[in-house]
Amino acid sequence: MKKINLQPALVSMDHDEDILYAVIGAFIQEVPALTAQLLEALQNRDQTSAKRVSHTLKGNFRILQLQSQQTCWAKIESLAHEGDFDQITSLLPEAKRVTEEVLSQLQAELDTHES
Repeated sequence: MKKINLQPALVSMDHDEDILYAVIGAFIQEVPALTAQLLEALQNRDQTSAKRVSHTLKGNFRILQLQSQQTCWAKIESLAHEGDFDQITSLLPEAKRVTEEVLSQLQAELDTHES
């Protein structure tokens, strides 16, 4: 995956780096928990929770203006609305891979900013 570009996110936050890095920190904390909640919803075949969590995951990527990386989560959200748990399960490996790469890059960005 290519390096993520945080410039659009910074622009959307009126060039306020403090806000950007606070959002990055929240993203790093929230996304793994949300992913776990989605897995639990899928195991329980809980469509309501799957819709809510996938929507939140998609939104977290959108806040950071990571449109190309949010595509997997947008597809999963759409499938959650349809209750297509089998198709969601088939998309999860790709969504997890993309998410892990984004988390890794964001953590490196945050570490560099804090040092």
